[in-house]
Amino acid sequence: MKKLLLVSLCFLVLCVTQVFAQNRTITGTVTAKDDGLPLPGATVKVKGSNVGTQTNAAGKYTLSVPSGATILVSFVGYTTET
Repeated sequence: MKKLLLVSLCFLVLCVTQVFAQNRTITGTVTAKDDGLPLPGATVKVKGSNVGTQTNAAGKYTLSVPSGATILVSFVGYTTET
């Protein structure tokens, strides 16, 4: 009986930690507003953290972010967008 209780408790703890560690992978393309061309080398960051990436030659990015996070997109010569 004690073994079953211990296994159940361990399973419950593992489930709870998975709920709080929810990350999402987001993808997108950064384009210029005026002509719609992709912006290679733009910086995409999670607001308030050091997590970030840069866009590739086609302006595409992939980033793993916590649920409910805000991202910032910046590029030389453009204003930072949230």
